[in-house]
Amino acid sequence: MLSLKPGVRITGVRPEILLAILAAERAYAEAGCELMVTSCIEGKHSVGSFHYAGSAADLRTNNVPAEKLQALVAKIRAALGGDFDVVLEADHLHLEFQPKQPLTA
Repeated sequence: MLSLKPGVRITGVRPEILLAILAAERAYAEAGCELMVTSCIEGKHSVGSFHYAGSAADLRTNNVPAEKLQALVAKIRAALGGDFDVVLEADHLHLEFQPKQPLTA
């Protein structure tokens, strides 16, 4: 199941991030956990953060058992490929769309 933390805004989020969230939801479900998106374009982030451009999302991890967390992250990375950064932070999982090569039409 996918849910948004109250106050999370998805207006203006890039379609690539929506795809990443759906891929993450599947990985969370396979791990027996619910996915909660805790931040997209709102909130306070570092200067120049991809969040403000709609190219990043944060996911809750405190509901994932510690022994399942690394496998969950690896599964999401594999599903998304090289144009996404999947970073396990101390208190959340950060997804970021950051193409490594120019986008073509």
